[in-house]
Amino acid sequence: MEEIAACIAHQNSWTSAAVAMYGAIRFTGCHELDLIDVMGYTGHAFRINIHPRNVDVAGPTGYPWGPFFAEGLGNLGFRTASVRSANLAPPTAEELTRGLNLIQASLDKGIPVIGWDLFIPEFGLLYGYDDDKKLLHAKDPKMKDGGTLPYEKLGRGEISELFVMSLEEARPFDKTSALRGALAMAIRHARQREHQHELPPYMNGLAAYDGWKQAFSSRAVSEFGNAYNTVLVYDARLYAAAFMKRLQQVWNADDELEQAIRQAASEAERHYARVAESLKVMHTMFPFPQGGSPNDPSESMRAIERLEEAQSAEEQAVLVLERMASLLLALDK
Repeated sequence: MEEIAACIAHQNSWTSAAVAMYGAIRFTGCHELDLIDVMGYTGHAFRINIHPRNVDVAGPTGYPWGPFFAEGLGNLGFRTASVRSANLAPPTAEELTRGLNLIQASLDKGIPVIGWDLFIPEFGLLYGYDDDKKLLHAKDPKMKDGGTLPYEKLGRGEISELFVMSLEEARPFDKTSALRGALAMAIRHARQREHQHELPPYMNGLAAYDGWKQAFSSRAVSEFGNAYNTVLVYDARLYAAAFMKRLQQVWNADDELEQAIRQAASEAERHYARVAESLKVMHTMFPFPQGGSPNDPSESMRAIERLEEAQSAEEQAVLVLERMASLLLALDK
């Protein structure tokens, strides 16, 4: 797909968390990893998180970041440290101090820090500090060229909650353990509900498509939220297809296992490309940020048809991921 090539060529994504991770990783010396690797191995290429009532704009970031980020970065060989305040609560004085200490310790080693809601409710990077002026230097999707953030404003942005994460150390990249971990994350996200005890009741994975269709059927779709979710999941599935293509290059030996992994990755690539094609139509119908007319009856029905196509293709992709996981499991026996 031309869209995949164009997306990857720019090494950018609508998933700001993965972009921030990639930005930090580049300063660790792991230059062989690019955004395709980060999106795939950290699980972001496979995520979908939808509010079934109205496709709320917060869906893409409405999940427990700390454990998910740590697990995904662990697949790439990184140990992490993080500080987070209570959900939707500004940091206490002690939390702010711990957060600033984490940032300064990492920056003193030359590694930027992943942060939330620095200038807007997205993920970005903290890449410098001035202790005399009590200022942090940061960038995010709003401030792409960077800006300054007073110490006391950390964790007190539009959402008012603190989250910062640093990359502490790395072990050598191992393609088998990295892929095993990535597949486990992708399959779990597709099959299991992540929000057992949380409100609002987001739906993730394959079930998220049912929630999305439910919102369209109810004619209660947020124009802005739907457009954002659409472009973000569309972009993610472009990366999912690109990641599967990458695996075909990485698993390049002639033994039976590597041949089987290549064959499965090729099949999964085709399925994720089909998902992206359906979501591309959705993105055309509901461009970000204008949003189109998602609650118009004819547009709603057309969107449901595209979502059914995407869901069917993604179900087939997940079956292939499960087969890949079984191939890797055989290595342990």
